[in-house]
Amino acid sequence: MPTTVSFSSHNELYVVDCESVLYMQADDHYTHVFYLSGAHFMMPFGLSEVTQAVCRALEGDRYLLRLGRKYIVNTRAIFHINTVKQSLMLTDANGNNVSIRLPKQTLREMIDFLSRPKTHQDNAQEEE
Repeated sequence: MPTTVSFSSHNELYVVDCESVLYMQADDHYTHVFYLSGAHFMMPFGLSEVTQAVCRALEGDRYLLRLGRKYIVNTRAIFHINTVKQSLMLTDANGNNVSIRLPKQTLREMIDFLSRPKTHQDNAQEEE
């Protein structure tokens, strides 16, 4: 069952399917959501509010991670990290690649995070 997060504002409701997110990008007090399918929409909510809601919804499953002040990325879609060029490469469901520029330190931390062996707790969460 997909994990969804709902955001309501005045007379509008935005529903984000976390499993389908490629990445999210801050744009002042708005957040652009880019899906693996290639679909894109913008919500009138800041990235910090979106981050909090996603963290609550995913309950410790850390495949959507906040990177710096501007992005939340789906770690399952990462296929290349280059600290020299300061780029993180993601691929969507259509085989299209997206390059995101990030500071070297952020990329090094991402490499460390992705290189860590999974713990017993991580494996137990995947089996559920």
